[in-house]
Amino acid sequence: MVIFIVFILIGAFLGAAGGEMLIGAAVGLLLAWVNQLSGKISNLESQLKHQMQLLADQSPTLSATAQSDVTSDTQSHSRQTDWLDEKADAQTLQLDSSPEAITLAEPNPPSESEATTSKPNNPRTTFSKSTKKHTPKKPAEPSIVSKAIGMAKDWFIGGNPFVRAGIVLLFIGVVFLLRYSLERDLIPVELRLAGAAATALVLLFFGWRLRERAGAYGLILQAGGIGLLYLTVFGAFSLYQLIPSTIAFGLLVIVVIAGVILAVLQNSLSLAMFATAGGFLAPLLTSTGSNNYIGLFSFYALLNLGIVTIAWFKSWRSLNLLGFVFTFVIASLWGMDSYQPAFFSTTEPFLILFFLIYVIIAVLFAIRTPVDFKDKVDSTLVFGVPIIGFAMQVALVQDFEYGVAISALVLGVFYLLLSRGLWKRYGKPQKLLAETFLSLGVIFATLSVPFAVDGALTAATWAIEGVGILWVSIRQQQWVRRAFAVFLHFAALGALIYQAVFNSFYGVEAGPFTNGEFIALMLITVSMLVCSHLLSKDFEGKRPYEKALSSSLFFIPIGLQWIAFEWEIVRFDLLDSVITLHLVYATILSALLIISTRFRTWNLVRYLLPLSLFMVGIALLKLLETGESLTSGAGIFMWPLAIISLYVALYLHQKKARFTELLGTLHTVMFWLVAVLLTHEVSHWMSAKLDFLNGWYLASLPLVFLATIWIILRVKVWPVGEYRQQLINTVAIPFAGLCGLWVFASLASPGNSDPLPWIPLLNPLDIVIALIGLTLHRLYRQLNPTGQKGSSELMRYATVLLIFVALNITILRILHNYYGYAWSFPSLLQQPVTQTTLAIVWTLFGMILAWRGNRTFSRNLWFAGAALLALVVLKLFIVDFASSGTLERVISFLSVGGLLLFIGYLAPMPSILDSDNEDATKPEDTLDDNTKKTAKTEADSTKEEASDV
Repeated sequence: MVIFIVFILIGAFLGAAGGEMLIGAAVGLLLAWVNQLSGKISNLESQLKHQMQLLADQSPTLSATAQSDVTSDTQSHSRQTDWLDEKADAQTLQLDSSPEAITLAEPNPPSESEATTSKPNNPRTTFSKSTKKHTPKKPAEPSIVSKAIGMAKDWFIGGNPFVRAGIVLLFIGVVFLLRYSLERDLIPVELRLAGAAATALVLLFFGWRLRERAGAYGLILQAGGIGLLYLTVFGAFSLYQLIPSTIAFGLLVIVVIAGVILAVLQNSLSLAMFATAGGFLAPLLTSTGSNNYIGLFSFYALLNLGIVTIAWFKSWRSLNLLGFVFTFVIASLWGMDSYQPAFFSTTEPFLILFFLIYVIIAVLFAIRTPVDFKDKVDSTLVFGVPIIGFAMQVALVQDFEYGVAISALVLGVFYLLLSRGLWKRYGKPQKLLAETFLSLGVIFATLSVPFAVDGALTAATWAIEGVGILWVSIRQQQWVRRAFAVFLHFAALGALIYQAVFNSFYGVEAGPFTNGEFIALMLITVSMLVCSHLLSKDFEGKRPYEKALSSSLFFIPIGLQWIAFEWEIVRFDLLDSVITLHLVYATILSALLIISTRFRTWNLVRYLLPLSLFMVGIALLKLLETGESLTSGAGIFMWPLAIISLYVALYLHQKKARFTELLGTLHTVMFWLVAVLLTHEVSHWMSAKLDFLNGWYLASLPLVFLATIWIILRVKVWPVGEYRQQLINTVAIPFAGLCGLWVFASLASPGNSDPLPWIPLLNPLDIVIALIGLTLHRLYRQLNPTGQKGSSELMRYATVLLIFVALNITILRILHNYYGYAWSFPSLLQQPVTQTTLAIVWTLFGMILAWRGNRTFSRNLWFAGAALLALVVLKLFIVDFASSGTLERVISFLSVGGLLLFIGYLAPMPSILDSDNEDATKPEDTLDDNTKKTAKTEADSTKEEASDV
C-alpha cells in the first residue's frame, strides 16, 4: 500500500508541473499496479520452474511405471492397486520433502502373504520411500531496473519515509505557494513571509520536543525549520526588499548561532554542518555588491572561531573541512575578482588569521582523537592549509622583492617551531603530526632558496644532485636518503614551474625549445627517468612504497614534458608547424623505443608506445582540420617516417616478447590512424576535381575502409596474421558499420556520375554498395565458423538491411532520373508513383524474407519479413488511404493485398520445434519422430499421474 501511495504522489507531482495532476496520479497508480504485478509474476514463474524441475526429475521413473502398468496382466490388478498406493506415498514425499509439509498417511503394513503377492515382478519398477532432497535453484540476479526500483523503494520506505517525504513536500509546497501567490497577488507579501517564519518556528519547536524519537525525526524537523528560516530571510531581503541588508544579515547570524547551539547540544554533526553552511552563505545571499570585503572576512573569522570552539569539544572532521572549503574558496574567488595591491595591508591579516585558525583546528583534531585511531591526522587540513595558504600568499606578495622567498622561509620556521613544540608537549602520541610538521618546515625552508635566485638553474642542479644521492643511498641501503633524493626532484619541478609561470606572466624574452625553462625541464625529466629506473630494480632494503615512487617518477615528468611541448607551440605561435612538430616528437619517441629493445626490459617504457601514437593522432586531427594533403611541406617525409618508425618499434618489441598484452591494442589504433589518413588523402585529391555530390567522389570515400577489411580477412603476414581475430573485432566490424552509414549518407546525392550517364546498378555508387554487401557477407562467413554467433548474426542481418536500403535508394534514383522528379525530400516521397512503387517493392522484399525464413526454419527472418509487411499495411492506411481514389493508390492496395495472400499461402510461420533455436544441438534432437512421440505421450501421462498423487 505504501508503494501505491508513493507512486501516486510522484505521479501527481509530476503531472501538476504540466497542469494535469489527476492524469499524473492515474499514471502513478498504473505504474504501481504494474510493478506489483511484475513482482507476482516473477514469483509465480520461479515457483512454476521449481515444480517443473521436480516433475522432470521424476519423469523417467514414472514412465517406467506407466509401461509396467500397460504390460501387466489382469490377474495382478489387486497387486497393482497396492503398489500404486505405495507409489503415491513416495510421490508425496518427493513433491514436498520439507519438515512442515503435510504428507499422505502411511498405509497399514500388509500381511506377509499380501506382501508376497503385492511385490512387483520387475525389480526395476520398485520404488523407495527415501527420496533425494531437491535443492532449490539460486534465484537469478535482479536486473538493473529492478535494482533501481529497489533502491528507490528502500529510500522511500526504509527508515522514516513519511518525515522525509514531508520535509521535501513542505519545501516544494512553500516554493509553489510563494510562486502562486506572487503571480496572482492573492496574499500580501508580509503575511506570506510571516506564515513561512511561523511554520519554521513550529518545526523547530516540535523538532526539539521530539529530538529523542528514533529515526532522527526531531533532527529532520529542526533542519527543515532552519532551512525555512534561511529561505524566509532571503526572500524578505532579496525578493521583496522588505528589510535592509544589515537586518537580514543579523537575522541570518542569529539563525546560524541557534543552529550551531542545537547541533552541539544534540551532538548532531549534520545539523551543525547545515547551520554552518547557511552561515557562510548568508553574506553572499544578502550582498549588495558594495565589495565590503573587511565585513565579509570579519564575519567569516567569527564563524571560524566558532568552528574552533566546537573543535575543542568535538572531533567533527566534516565540519572542519566544510569551514575550510568555504573560507578559502570564497576568499580565492574574491581575490581573483576584486583584489588590488592597495588592499594588502587589510587583507594580509585575515589570511594569516585564517591560516592559524585551521592549523589550530588540525592540531585540536589530532589531540582530541584517540591514539589508536586510524585517521588521527587530518591530512586534508594538515597539507591543504599550507599549500593553499601559501599559494594565496604568493599572489599577495608577488609585487615585493623577495616577498615569496621571505614568506616561504617564515612559513618553514613556523612549522619547525610548531613541530618542536608538539614533540616537547605531547611526545610520542603526537609523533606523526610532529614529523609531518617537521617535513613541511623543511620543505618551505628549502623552497626559499629557489624563490630568491634563478629558478630554472636551481631546479636543474637539484635534479642532478638527486640522481647522485639516490644511487649512493641504494648502494648504502639508506631509505631516508632515498626519500630525500626523490623529494629533491619534486622540489626541482616546483621551482621550475614557478619560474615558468613567472616568466610567462612578465614576458621574459626567450626562444622556442631553447629557453632556460624548457632545457631545465629536459634535464629534470632525464634525471627523474633515471631515478625511476633505479627504483624499479630489486635491491636490498627496498621499501614497498618505492615501487609507487618509481611509477610517479616516470609518469609525472613525461606528462609535464608533453605539456611543456604543447605550451611552447602556443606560447611562440607555432601553430603552422603543429603537424610537423608532433610527427618529430612521435619519431623521437619511436627511436627511443627502438633503442630500448637492446637493453633489459623496463616495464614502464611500454607507456611510451601509446604516447607516440597519441602524438601521431594529434597530427592527424590537425591535418583533418586544415584539410591539407599529407604530402604538403615536410609531411611528405615526416608522415612515412613517423609511421614506419612506430611499426619498427612495435615489431621489435613483439620479437622480444615484450608488452604482448598491449601490442594488439596498439595495432588496432594504428590501423585506424592509417585508414583515416589515407581516406583523407583520397578525399583531398577527389574533391580537387569533383563536386561533393558527384557519384565518383562519394564512391571513393569507403574504398580505403573496404580495402582494409579485405586485408584483415585475407592477408597472412605480420601484423595481420598474429592479430587477425582482434583486428576483425576492433577494426573490420566497425569499418563495416561505417560503410553501412555511408550507404545512408549517399542519399544526399542523386547519383550523377558525370561525365558518364547514370545507369541503374552500373553506376559508381551502386557498384560500391554491392562491394559493401559482398564484404558484409564475407565477414559473416568468416565469423560464423569461429563461434562468434552474435557478431555473425549481426553481419547477416546487416547484409539483409543493406540490400533493402540499397534497393530503396536505387528505386528513388530511377524515379529521379527517368521520371524527372526533383531530388529533394520529402517532395520526392510525396509523389504517388513513389509511394506505389515503394509499397510494392517493400511487399516483395518482405515476401522474400518470409519465404526464406520458412524454407530455412528461421523464425527471426520470418518475423522480419512479417514486420515489413505489417509496415506496408500500416503505410497503406496512414499514407496511401488519404488519396484512395487515385490509380496509384488503388494499385498499391490491390498489389499489396494480393502479395500478402500469396505469401500467407506460400510461407507460413515455421514452428518453434523446427526453428533455429539454441537447443538444436541437444542429444534428444537426434531421436527419431516415433521416439519423440512416445516420450511426449509418457510425459503427458506422467504429469496426469503426478497431479492425481
